[in-house]
Amino acid sequence: MKSANGKSKKKVENDRKRKVQNQNVSGESVNKVKVTTDQGDFSIPRLSSMNSDTGLSLPAPQMYNGPINQSTPNQLHYGQQNVLTGSAGIYASPVMQTDVNSRLDAICRKLDGVSEQLRKLDLMEHRLNGLENATSAFKAEFGSMKKGIAELEKSMCFINEKFETNKSEIVGLKRSLTNVESRTDELFGSGQSLCDEISGLRDELDDLRGRHIDLQARSMRDNLIFTGISESPRRLDDNGGPVSEDTEAVLTNFLATTMEIEGVTFHRVHRLGRPTPGKNRPVIAKFVLFKDREIVRKSARDKLTGTEFGISEQFPKEINDRRKELYPTYKMAKRQGKRANFVMDKLYIDGVRYDDSRSEPPRMSQRQVEPLHRTGTDRDDAQRMDVASGSPNRDRGPIRGGRGTARGRGTARGRGPRTGRGRGRGAGAGTMGRR
Repeated sequence: MKSANGKSKKKVENDRKRKVQNQNVSGESVNKVKVTTDQGDFSIPRLSSMNSDTGLSLPAPQMYNGPINQSTPNQLHYGQQNVLTGSAGIYASPVMQTDVNSRLDAICRKLDGVSEQLRKLDLMEHRLNGLENATSAFKAEFGSMKKGIAELEKSMCFINEKFETNKSEIVGLKRSLTNVESRTDELFGSGQSLCDEISGLRDELDDLRGRHIDLQARSMRDNLIFTGISESPRRLDDNGGPVSEDTEAVLTNFLATTMEIEGVTFHRVHRLGRPTPGKNRPVIAKFVLFKDREIVRKSARDKLTGTEFGISEQFPKEINDRRKELYPTYKMAKRQGKRANFVMDKLYIDGVRYDDSRSEPPRMSQRQVEPLHRTGTDRDDAQRMDVASGSPNRDRGPIRGGRGTARGRGTARGRGPRTGRGRGRGAGAGTMGRR
């Protein structure tokens, strides 16, 4: 109903506009036809489209001064008319046109289509405006991109120049590397020969070190170290100078009274180390005869057992360090009732040389270690080894080397453990020290 009312109102409005614009219902202009009658000339409207559509040809009505002529002279009549003639004039009765509403509906539909097209045109205009704005933004962005591309081209040119420079440098480096490789190959060959020479020199050095240790051991072969012998206090002579102790007389008296051995002669006798208040420095003696030295050494077990005195042999530092490593095994073998003895830096248990590389040396507890001042030859041999190696008097040289020929069992070339570049300068290095 609302749609019908809207169309009806719209139709009335359109009819009003057409009347004002002198148009018919279909929107066509009304043509006026001049008619000549007895009353005079006058014009009547003629709708050509209506006549053409219906196929009817309406004669121009004659106007009379009758009641029918009181209406508008230009009133339009549609369809077929029954013309009645009479003495009062022409009476035209209007005929209902059946297709007027359908034509109006068609016109409304066309107008709706036109409105829809106009709306679409407005939408297209809006979209075109947006597209124009986007195009403007794109142009601005394209301009900035163009500038960026120009700067990028400049950067690429710079990078290309640097690349060419680096390329030439790399070529030069490759050539240098080739030269270095060839030189390295030459040096590698030379290095191999140097390694061989160094290996030979190292073997020769080991051999010389072994010979040096052997010479040290030979020079100390006639030496014995006595510990526990009391040291007389230092006295001053008449002139106020210190009076040195006659160490040889003290040792001779000790051998005669304590060990009941007389007639022993010495090359040199002196004490080791610097004087220390309250301590007796060890005495080192170089015997003239090796037989006398052996007599004194062997009688120590019988004469010095249970006393504060002790006697030990003197060895180079390398040999003495090796004996220290084997000493726990030596004591363990003794406690087990086995026959154990040292020959230079070698340990023999029941006549078989002990090889510590195949077996782990036994660990001795603190209770198994004997006190230092227990007995003569049974006191701690490790402490006597320190004394024998000259540790109490490292700043003073030991007794000068012995005879040129070795006595007893052949040569003792036992090499001690390597100690880097050290020459193993222990006591008895072949130099004579001052007392």
